[in-house]
Amino acid sequence: MPSLLRPLSHARPAGCLPERSCWIWLALLWLALASTSRAEAPALSALPDQALGRYLGILPETEQALTLEEVIAQQQQGKFTSTEQTAPKFGIGSPPVWLYLAVRNDSDQDVRRQLQLEISWLDRIEVYHTQGTALIGQWLAGDGDAAFQHPLPGLGYVFDLQLPPGRNDIYLRLATTDPLLTPLRLLDTAQAAALKEQHDYGYGLLYGFLLALIAYNAMLFIGLRERGYLDYTLYLGSFVILHLAYTGHAYAWLWPGQAIFQQYAIPLLMVTFSCLGLRFASGFLNLRQHAPLAHRLVYWLIVAILGLIFGAVLLRSPQAAVTIAFLFVLIFSVTMVWLGIITIRHGRVAGRYFIAAALTTLLGSTTTALAVWQGLPYSTLAFHAAGWGVVFEGILLALALAYRMRQHQQARLQAEQLARTDPLTSLLNRRAFFEHAGPLWSAALRNQRPLSVIMADIDHFKSINDNHGHATGDKVLAAVSRRLAEACRNSDIAARWGGEEFVMLLQDTDARQAAQLAERLRAEIEGLKLGPTGYPMKLSASFGIAQLGEHESLDQLIREADQWLYQAKQNGRNRVAGDLQAENT
Repeated sequence: MPSLLRPLSHARPAGCLPERSCWIWLALLWLALASTSRAEAPALSALPDQALGRYLGILPETEQALTLEEVIAQQQQGKFTSTEQTAPKFGIGSPPVWLYLAVRNDSDQDVRRQLQLEISWLDRIEVYHTQGTALIGQWLAGDGDAAFQHPLPGLGYVFDLQLPPGRNDIYLRLATTDPLLTPLRLLDTAQAAALKEQHDYGYGLLYGFLLALIAYNAMLFIGLRERGYLDYTLYLGSFVILHLAYTGHAYAWLWPGQAIFQQYAIPLLMVTFSCLGLRFASGFLNLRQHAPLAHRLVYWLIVAILGLIFGAVLLRSPQAAVTIAFLFVLIFSVTMVWLGIITIRHGRVAGRYFIAAALTTLLGSTTTALAVWQGLPYSTLAFHAAGWGVVFEGILLALALAYRMRQHQQARLQAEQLARTDPLTSLLNRRAFFEHAGPLWSAALRNQRPLSVIMADIDHFKSINDNHGHATGDKVLAAVSRRLAEACRNSDIAARWGGEEFVMLLQDTDARQAAQLAERLRAEIEGLKLGPTGYPMKLSASFGIAQLGEHESLDQLIREADQWLYQAKQNGRNRVAGDLQAENT
C-alpha cells in the first residue's frame, strides 16, 4: 500500500520511507478502516459549477504547521467544521487554513476535473489528492516563490485532477498575508471552457473600454495641454494595472517571477490608484480656488497615506501594507463623494457629474473590498464590481470633462466676444470693425460695387454728462447704438469708434442712399425721449457721409467721412453732410 506523503516542505525523494515510528502505520491502518464509516461523499455529477464552500471542511492552523497525516487524523476525528458560505473568508493576516473536499466518482473509469481557486494573490497553496491512504497527486502553487506554480491570468490557480472510481479526498493548505478567501470550484472540461470564455470576453470588454478611454484622454491632453486630462489618464491607467495585478494578469505578463514585488504590488497599486484619483478630483473640481481647506486636506491625506504604505514596505510587513491599502480605498471612495458634495454646494454644475461618478466608484470599490475582505458574501459579480464601477465612472467623468470643455469653449468665445465688442453699446469696437470691414472693402474693389461710410457723433455729449451724470450719458449711448444697429442690414457693419462717435460701413450703398439713411437716423435720435419724467432731454447727432471713389484705403475713406462730420458740426450740428455729387464707381 503506498504511503501518504508529508506536506511538500518536508517531502522526500521518491522511494524513501518517512522516518516515523510504527504507531503511525497503525494509525494509518485505523484511518483506512475508519474511512469506510465516513459520511457519504457527494457524486461529481451533483456538484455545481459555482463555488463549493458548503461542501468544504475547514480547519485553521492554530500554533504550528500540520502535516498531511495530522490533518487527515483531525478530519477523521471530526475537527473540520462546515460553513454556509459559498466562498469562506478569513480576513487579512489569517493563519494558514486547511480545506477538505470529498467527492465520489460513480463511473468505472478515471474522470478528469479541474480544481479552480479564483484568487490569484495567495502566497502558498498546497494541494493533495488522496484515495484511502494513497496519495494520487500533489501540487505546490502561489506567488510567494517564483518556483511555485503561477496563477492563470483571470482564472486564478488551476489544478488538473484525475479522479479514479470511488471516493476521492482533496486537501488544500492556503497561506497568505493578503485577504484569505476560498472561491473553490471543481469543473469538468465543458464547464472550464465556458468559464474561460466568460472571463476572456469579460476582461476583453473591460480592458478594451478602459484602454480606449485612456487613449482618448491622452490625445485630448496632447492636443489641449490641460492637466485634467493627464490626471484622468494616469488615474485610469493605475486602475488598469491594479486590476491586472489582482486578477493575476500582471504576475504573468508584467513582472513574472518577481515574487517579492508581487507581495507588495497590489497594496501599492491600490494606494497609487486612490492618490491619483484624489489628485484628479482636486484639479477637476478646482479645489484650490473654490474649497482651499478641502484642497489642503486632500494634499495631506495623500502625503500621510504614502508615508504609511512605504513605511510598511520598508518594515517588510505585507500584512500592514494590505490593511492600510484596503482601509485607504474605503476612505478614498467616501472622500470622493464628499468632494462632489462640496462642489455642488459651491454651485458648480460639474459637481453633479462628479458626485454621480464618485458614487459608482464608492459602490464598486466598497463592494469588492468588502466581498474580498469582510462584510459581504463573496461572488464573482462582487469581485469584479470595482472594475465595472470604474467603467461607469469613466463614462460619467467623460461627460463631466466634455461639459467642462464646453464651459471653457463658451468662456473663450465670451472672452473673444468681449474683446471684440464694446461692453456698453454691444457694437463692435474699432479693432473688430477693421476685421469685419476688410472683406467688404476687397469685394467692393474687386466687383466695382458702391460702398459708403457714415460717421456719426452725438451733439453736446459732454454737457449731457456734466448736467445729467454719466449714468444718463451711458443710457444715451446705448439708445443711439440700438438705433444704429437696427438700421443695419446683415451685410452692413456698425461700430463704436470711440467716445460718443460711431461708424457705419454700408455695402452696395452709394452716397445718396447713405445720406437718406443718415437723415432717418438723425430724425429718430432727435425724437428720443430720455431724461427725468416731465423733463425730456434734447438730443441730436451729426453725420458725415463718404462714398468709395479714388480712395487708396479704407482708412482714407473713413477720414473723408470724418471730415464731413466735422463740417456738419461746424455748420450748426444736428445735420448730415457729405459729397452727394460723388459718382457711383
